[in-house]
Amino acid sequence: MYKFTFLADLHYYSKTLGTSGRAYELRSGSDQKCLAESGAIIDAAFDHLARSDTRAVLLAGDLTNDGEMVCHRELREKLYALAEEKPVYLITNTHDWCCDGNPRRFTGARVTHDVPTMPHTGIHDFYYDFGGRQAIAEYRTHLGISSYVIPLAEKIWLLALCDDQNGRGKAGYTEPHFQWIEEQLHRAKEQGCLVLGMQHHLLLPHVHPLLTGGCCVGDRKAVTARLADAGLRYMFVGHSHLQRTDRYRSPAGNELTEVNVGALSGYPVPMVQVTVTDDLQVQMQVEHLATFDWDGRPVDAVAYTRDHACNLLRRVLSGRGPGGFCPEAGRLAAARAQAAASVSIGKAVVSFAAHRHGEGLATNAAAFRAGSVCGRPGGGRTGGSAGSAFSGGGLPRWILRQFMDGSAHPVGRDSAVYRLVLSVIEIPAHLLPGNMDMKKLIFACDAILTGGIGDHQQSVL
Repeated sequence: MYKFTFLADLHYYSKTLGTSGRAYELRSGSDQKCLAESGAIIDAAFDHLARSDTRAVLLAGDLTNDGEMVCHRELREKLYALAEEKPVYLITNTHDWCCDGNPRRFTGARVTHDVPTMPHTGIHDFYYDFGGRQAIAEYRTHLGISSYVIPLAEKIWLLALCDDQNGRGKAGYTEPHFQWIEEQLHRAKEQGCLVLGMQHHLLLPHVHPLLTGGCCVGDRKAVTARLADAGLRYMFVGHSHLQRTDRYRSPAGNELTEVNVGALSGYPVPMVQVTVTDDLQVQMQVEHLATFDWDGRPVDAVAYTRDHACNLLRRVLSGRGPGGFCPEAGRLAAARAQAAASVSIGKAVVSFAAHRHGEGLATNAAAFRAGSVCGRPGGGRTGGSAGSAFSGGGLPRWILRQFMDGSAHPVGRDSAVYRLVLSVIEIPAHLLPGNMDMKKLIFACDAILTGGIGDHQQSVL
């Protein structure tokens, strides 16, 4: 039996870039993930894994905040320390070479962009000790970054893939790259090896295409079918910062299971433990980081990152202007307007919904108005409940957490909470009967509340 740990989206942020002042506060307050705290979270997770029974730690991209050289250097020291206890294999992605060309430093109320960054041509050599050196096969992309194959154990291979660009402006693979991938899968089949795939972007639009379709590789349907038909059965990804597991069957009948690993630097600080049995059966269980040291004391990692994410939602829903929320509020204006409109509709119809569905909704309707529905992940689909999660924070925040933590507290379709939320969501769908996005939102909300098909916390893959 072999155990491996997948992490994603560390987004390590060096404190030398600024951790106080108006500019930093605005930047930190506009992000779901934690910035200044990222190093402490990573230290705690690495220390835990170094003492655990995992055979290797696998990192699925976006290692740094935005490709700053100081972030790379400081993170690599942490990786070397962990590698003294456990093998570490990683892939990088666009955040690791600052693909938007906008690195930032925060000093008081000032934002400057004089931060040296890692060029994509330098990534391969910089992280060569964490995959490239141990690879039994390697493909260098047109960016100079590599995909590679590592034997994790006897008959178990890691196929670590760089999906930064497909040559047509999207994430994915060029045709020569894809042919190399197919060759590795064919070679694994010939040798009777199980392959665990790892890339950064999603193959499958988890929860619903309306919400995560933009997080996927380009031509996702064709790419996913081609990988499944080539023999890949398991893929571990990051990018969306959501914890989710979904299954796919190609038109030819070949199945692929994808585990979307949530961001370590944000709620719910997941570490996905994967166990491969002697008969090559794959099992997955999500473990959450318990604590990390901050301000000289241990803090609850899940509660801290939960509150950070919920505070972001509160800022968005408050409708604060650029001066009170984020200097980059222009790019968030549409999302903020939609969220504010949804909550306004919800507050207007919540009494109607309670009346329509009976007294069982009255408490939840009042909770929605007063903001008293929240909680933390725990126990998966058998160990937690919506009721145990309602401990302060508002129904919209509880839904946000369900979205991010893989529906850790799923509710039944016959529950009061489900009927309340769907009553709210159905109102604009009825008002705009020709708007397909509103109809899609109903299906997306159903998947978030119920968890959809399967268990996103622990399962046999």
